[in-house]
Amino acid sequence: MVSPTPKFRSSEFRDALAALKGIFDAHSLSVVLVDALERRAAEQVYKRFARGQAGRRIENISKSELVGQLTSGYFASDDVAYHLLKEMDRACHKERHIVASIPEEQAPARVGSYRAIALKRERAKLVWALARDDRASVRDLANRVIAEFFSEAADLETSKAVVEGQEEARALEGVDLAKRLADQAERLQEAAQRLTDLESQVGKHEAERARLLAQIGAKERHLKEQTSVREELEQQLDTLRGALSKVESEQAALDAAQKSEDRARARAEDLATKVRRLSKLAGASEQLNDAQARIETLERERDEQARLVAKAAAEAEAAQAAWTEERDRLNAGNQELREELKRTRRLLAEAERRPQARSDEPPEGILVLLDQANLAASAHAVYGRKVNFQALLDALTAGRKVRRAVAFVVDNGGDKFDAFCDTLRRSGWELRVKKPKVFKNGRTKADWDMGIAVEAVEQIDRAETLVLVSGDGDFAPLVRLVKRRGVRVEVAAFPEALAMELAEAADVVTRLDTGTLE
Repeated sequence: MVSPTPKFRSSEFRDALAALKGIFDAHSLSVVLVDALERRAAEQVYKRFARGQAGRRIENISKSELVGQLTSGYFASDDVAYHLLKEMDRACHKERHIVASIPEEQAPARVGSYRAIALKRERAKLVWALARDDRASVRDLANRVIAEFFSEAADLETSKAVVEGQEEARALEGVDLAKRLADQAERLQEAAQRLTDLESQVGKHEAERARLLAQIGAKERHLKEQTSVREELEQQLDTLRGALSKVESEQAALDAAQKSEDRARARAEDLATKVRRLSKLAGASEQLNDAQARIETLERERDEQARLVAKAAAEAEAAQAAWTEERDRLNAGNQELREELKRTRRLLAEAERRPQARSDEPPEGILVLLDQANLAASAHAVYGRKVNFQALLDALTAGRKVRRAVAFVVDNGGDKFDAFCDTLRRSGWELRVKKPKVFKNGRTKADWDMGIAVEAVEQIDRAETLVLVSGDGDFAPLVRLVKRRGVRVEVAAFPEALAMELAEAADVVTRLDTGTLE
């Protein structure tokens, strides 16, 4: 992975500058700048930091002398060094990715010598890419290539004069150092072309591999989401089955009690008939008393059976009521989701039909909308780390004018939530905060999909570019709507958590890396 250009005067900048000065001296740096740095970029740095040269137009200064002045400033001023570092990183962006993609053990064979690098211009850029690599062993290869170059250079004193920027360099304005170095590389053209073809193939394979990984990640996330929904529905089904089984069991007990009561009633009636017959018999009082006692016992048993039947009926009714309440709650939740979907679709349809608002102030800058919960969950799941929201905003804006940067946050409680919000505000974010909705069964629901869509539609005519920081595929219709309104849409997310349909809908996709993590 290629590390970005460090911030000026940061510890990373000091470390990078020290590493580069350990690799390049004035001679070698001037050669690399002449071949790798565009004249326009060199002029921009020169105009900003040049001292003296009064009355002399910059277009009259040769590139060799211009590079000599910048090389002197690189070793004398951190400001010059920082802007040269930034311009060279930008000019050598592709080569830095090529070097970073080469396994460490293959680097010496592929780019570890002056003769292994194809064309002169790419050679200078690859030398810079070697020197800026994060791996120490790869950075050491830059020293080897530089040493081989100067051992083959025909005119070392001419290169030295370009760097020192002395009066002798002005006498060599007509000498094109790049052409002389190219003459020395002619004998390597055939091997260089083969190396270029191989590097092109490697780049294509890497791009295809990244595309396939993104597809696999999206499908795995979709499968995981579907599996989670299925498990949740199965749990609800098991709960309902258990409740139904309990109701059926209680109903069976109620039926058994009812049958027992019917038998008791039949026995009581039979005994009553016998009592009536015995009462007619003279001298049968004792038998009558016994029968009466038995009747009373049976009546008590009947009352007890009736009590048990009533209790079972009450329990069955309570179970039925609980099941009905759970069913109504689920239906209400589904209805609420349907209503929210209808509101979202209605809002998007109204925004689609609504003519573009006119404003005295033309649209400019970028609007950044951050789905904080989605991004934080992705960083934790993929890297096990937290997001650095200051670094994230710096990476997304990259020097562009920011119309607004809004973070949508869910308040899950906790002692550190207020401090977290303060950190976001100090980093330049506006906050939208909501608490999750808690259902009777303890489940919670909190997402900002609707809020983000509303914010995007309201601000759609005030910015040139919408930067949506989320990997949620549900935002794909919103992205297409905003694009139809003539606004450029960028999507930023970690590659492992980026939905394919969202990436395909956007104009630009920024795949975040560990540089935006704490």
